[in-house]
Amino acid sequence: MKYTYERFLSIKGNGNRPTLEDVDKIEALDRYTVKFTLKEPFAWFLDALASTSAWLVAREAVEKFGDLKRAEAVIGTGPWMLERYEPNVKLTFVRNPSYFVAGLPYADGVDVAVDADPSSRFASWVAGKYDFGPEYQQVVRRLDLDVARPRKPGLQTAEYIWFTGGYTACKLDQEPFKDVRVRRALGRASNWREFLEASPFSLGHGAPNPTVPAAAGEWSIPIDQLTPEGRELYEQDVPAAKRLLAEAGYPGGFRVPVETTAGYGPDFMDRVQIALKNWKAAGIETDLKLKEFGAYIASTIFGKYDKMTFGLRGAWLDADSYLRPFLPGQPLNSGGVNDPKLSEMILLQRRTFDVAKRREIIYDIQRHIAQHAYALYDASQKVVSAWEPYVKNWSPNNGYDYGGRLMAAWIER
Repeated sequence: MKYTYERFLSIKGNGNRPTLEDVDKIEALDRYTVKFTLKEPFAWFLDALASTSAWLVAREAVEKFGDLKRAEAVIGTGPWMLERYEPNVKLTFVRNPSYFVAGLPYADGVDVAVDADPSSRFASWVAGKYDFGPEYQQVVRRLDLDVARPRKPGLQTAEYIWFTGGYTACKLDQEPFKDVRVRRALGRASNWREFLEASPFSLGHGAPNPTVPAAAGEWSIPIDQLTPEGRELYEQDVPAAKRLLAEAGYPGGFRVPVETTAGYGPDFMDRVQIALKNWKAAGIETDLKLKEFGAYIASTIFGKYDKMTFGLRGAWLDADSYLRPFLPGQPLNSGGVNDPKLSEMILLQRRTFDVAKRREIIYDIQRHIAQHAYALYDASQKVVSAWEPYVKNWSPNNGYDYGGRLMAAWIER
């Protein structure tokens, strides 16, 4: 453990380093005890330590394989071991006989297919090739449910809101986005409901996102508790958007480049087109610049774009990870926010261990961000995960720990 986190904090270019940057010292007191000394109080430390970006790695694997990017480096320290990897085709996992929880996993193995075509994935699932829904997090698109149910009697399903949602960031130190009225105009022109209605995953089901996504439950402020200016960002009003632009000195609108990636798939690109259409209705013309997914992740999300970007966020399950990027100097502060009052509030909630008090501070932070329109958010979809009736002791939840969820499941035909 000591090796893992010292390595985590020292790897050059580690974009996830801020997750544990408050760690000052790590000591291995004995074989089973590790002591972390923090630079300052951090109420979210255990959440950060449990992040999927901070999992333990085996020192011997690093020494043998280096950067761990090759399939051979997946030596299997969890419930499953990678037996075979066919690039762009399939991954085969088998149960780890030495897993530290006696008797688990129950299943002998897990096969993961790679299929980039939504129609092909759905057809394979309906034909019985897969035991779980064919989309991310074992989801089946609502558009396909009516077709699937008659062919899959007893199908088990669960609905929940995804953390993932769309966001817009602008360079706050550049015209025209220095003016809060321009940023508010973007919000007034947008329509999160239209996106939810158009999405084959949600068909109108979902919730608007403030800074902390709606899926975070009690940590996400209800939209009706934002300031009046903050609430208006979630109510489309194109004439109001035009008035804001005129007041800011752009009565005829303006043209701006927008960077994104098609790497999130065709449904995401439909989401992008809805946003561009609505901005155009208010007079904001856009030049869409598409980046290859790897280049986008390596540059755009870290602020390396011209004026404006539209993308997805939702990789974290704790509220602090959605607030930390607004601190000056943070790698994901892509808009260049530098607000001393906001920074003070973000640091204060990190030092506040009383949950109720911390929640109130986080609500105030979300009010402040919406009031100043430092970033704009659309909505998260309420999706449906599905699994066959013979799959027992399994249910979906947000997060990336597929292996952990599957280790206690079994098949009973």
